Amino acid sequence: MTKVLRVGFIGVRPSNIRSTTAFFRDVLNLDILRDDPNWAILRLPTGPFDFVEVYAPDFSGGRLIPTGVDAMVAFTVADPTTAHQEVRDAGIEVSALVRAQDAFSDPALEGYGWFFLEAPDGNTYVIQQVPA
Repeated sequence: MTKVLRVGFIGVRPSNIRSTTAFFRDVLNLDILRDDPNWAILRLPTGPFDFVEVYAPDFSGGRLIPTGVDAMVAFTVADPTTAHQEVRDAGIEVSALVRAQDAFSDPALEGYGWFFLEAPDGNTYVIQQVPA
């Protein structure tokens, strides 16, 4: 059975990306790794691959945040392939398993992958794996 190791990601699509990014950076003191008009990434203190990502309202990137989703949380697991099957076996709708290395053609992303699921509460969550 899959065990959650930690919360490793929070993604939000606020109405104002600038003020939300400033809140995470200036009020919560998260280090900013990417800051552009459509997508900001800030590092969480729990691990080198744990992030808060802030997307502009019109950001389209289904591999990063599904259309129509304004906020989501990712749970980090050791084996997303097994977790993917277990969640499906529980009758919960899941997306395809995304392998970052393949999705973004970047060998530096090896070992990083995720999938989206729609939980019984109607919210979208993410199950992810990060590099060792």
